[in-house]
Amino acid sequence: MGKADDKLFVGVDLGGTNISAGACDVKNKLIAREKKKTKAEEGGPAVIDRIVKTIQEALAIGGLKLGDIGGVGIGAPGAVDINKGTVINAVNLRWKDFPLAAALKEKLKVPVTLDNDVNVGTWGEHVAGAAKDFDDLLGIFVGTGIGGGLILGGKLFHGHYFTAGEIGHTILFSDAPRGLRTLENRASRTAVVNQLKQLILSNHASEVPKLVDGNLDEIRSSVLAKAIKDGDELTIEVVKQSARYVGIAIANTITMLSLPCAVVGGGAMEALGDPYLKWIRQSFEEHVFPEKLRSAKILQSSLGDDAGVVGAAHLARLRLS
Repeated sequence: MGKADDKLFVGVDLGGTNISAGACDVKNKLIAREKKKTKAEEGGPAVIDRIVKTIQEALAIGGLKLGDIGGVGIGAPGAVDINKGTVINAVNLRWKDFPLAAALKEKLKVPVTLDNDVNVGTWGEHVAGAAKDFDDLLGIFVGTGIGGGLILGGKLFHGHYFTAGEIGHTILFSDAPRGLRTLENRASRTAVVNQLKQLILSNHASEVPKLVDGNLDEIRSSVLAKAIKDGDELTIEVVKQSARYVGIAIANTITMLSLPCAVVGGGAMEALGDPYLKWIRQSFEEHVFPEKLRSAKILQSSLGDDAGVVGAAHLARLRLS
C-alpha cells in the first residue's frame, strides 16, 4: 500500500440546514466528525467559512491537521457540474453557478472534488453500507425533500447534464395543480407534515396535537414515528400514502433499468424505520413489472447521517489520489 493509500480523506455533506464533515481512513472508517448549522441566509462566502471551520474542528477532534489529509470530497444539494466543481443550482442555498470546489481549495490549500449530496450518500451506502453487495442500484433519500442517486456498473451515473437520479422531481400526477404533481410534492416529510396539519385543522381525529403541545409547527419525523408506534390512525394513513408513492417511484425505476437493489435513506426513513420500509416494499411489489423483479432488494440505509460524509470521502480518495 502506497503513501497516498494510507492518507485520510475528508468527506463533507452540505445541506440547506446542516454541514457535516468527517475524516475517513482507507477502510471507510470514520475517524472523527463534526456538525454545524449551514446558515445559508448569510451568503456564499460565509457558508464557505463555516465549511472550513467544520472541517478544521472535525480534524482537531481526531488529533489531525490539514497536512494529514489527501483531499476533500463534498456533496452539495442540487445539480452540480463535477468537472468544473460548480454548483449549477441549489435552491435552498440560493446558489447558481457557484464555484464551490475552487472556493474551498483556495481556503484549505488541499485538492477538492464535488458531487451531488444524494449521489455521495448513495455512494457511501455502496462502498460501506447496506448496498455493499450491489454494483447497480438506486439510492432514494426521503427527508425535507426527496433526492436520488444511481450507480450503474459500479460507478456513479451522472448523465449528460449531471442531473441523473433526480427521482423526487419525477411526475406522478400530471393533471394535479402545480405543487402537487411530483414525488417530492406528495411523499417528502414536508408533504406528509403539511397534509397531516391540514387534516388535523379540518377536525380529523389524531393524537399528534398532544405530542406537540398543540403546536403543529413542531411536527418532526420523530413525532410521526411516535404517533405510528402509538397506533394513531390518521398519521398511519398519511405516512402509508407517502410510502406508497415512494414504492411506485422505485418500481418505475427498477422496471426501467432492471436494477437488483434500491436503498432508502434520509431523515424520514431513519425515524420511521421498519413500518415505513415495509409499506414501501408492499407498494413496490404491487407496481413493479415484470413480477420477476419483485425479487429486487429494498434496503434501509445502514450508515444513516454518515452516508454522505463517508461517500464524499471515498469519492475524494478515488478522484484525488
